[in-house]
Amino acid sequence: MKIFYDTDSNAEILIEEFVNESTGKTDKKYKIKGIYSTIGEKNRNGRIYPRELWESEISNYQRNFESGSINTLMEYEHPARTEVDPMEAVAKITSLNIKDRYVMGEAVLLDNPKANQLKTLIDNGIKISVSSRGVGSVKNGVVENFKLVTYDVVASPSDYNASMNGLVESYQLNEGIIEDLSFTINEHGVIVPLQECKNECSLFNKDEIDSAINKKFKELIENFKKL
Repeated sequence: MKIFYDTDSNAEILIEEFVNESTGKTDKKYKIKGIYSTIGEKNRNGRIYPRELWESEISNYQRNFESGSINTLMEYEHPARTEVDPMEAVAKITSLNIKDRYVMGEAVLLDNPKANQLKTLIDNGIKISVSSRGVGSVKNGVVENFKLVTYDVVASPSDYNASMNGLVESYQLNEGIIEDLSFTINEHGVIVPLQECKNECSLFNKDEIDSAINKKFKELIENFKKL
């Protein structure tokens, strides 16, 4: 399995003004709302994400909202890793669901130095977009065994291919796939680099992955009930 990045979105930046009760001043809330991914159609990288794949992943992703997971956070541009660094976050996803043939999302920019820089760029007419980050494999142009990590905020360059090829943190990026890194998913449903996996991991199919994730989620719920 490889890290995948796919920019196939059509999201708008919505700026809402509100009165800050603590200061009495008018503040702005910046939202990124709209189409985050397209289902079942070939994207600009030539890959197809089947409906059943997105249905499964969006369903699983709802647990991140319930648990307050850092995987609801978005970083700027794509880091070459599967973990989300909360100290690098610029936005938080507040909604992610499927409507017709689209993954629809909504996120709000945070209030920190990096996010405030983005707000300044937006105020000056600079376009930004969102792009999915996940791990998976491709067979005949169709994505398989995909696990969504999060969406990231990205620039919207006039040359789309410029953001999908080249180097990302010293790793080779080719059509939105990091060629240098490989991953699997362990028995706990956690994404693990193959070089760190050794003998305790093996490759799992989609059903085994879903089963491991569901089992872990049920254990967390049972432990919570005992508190």
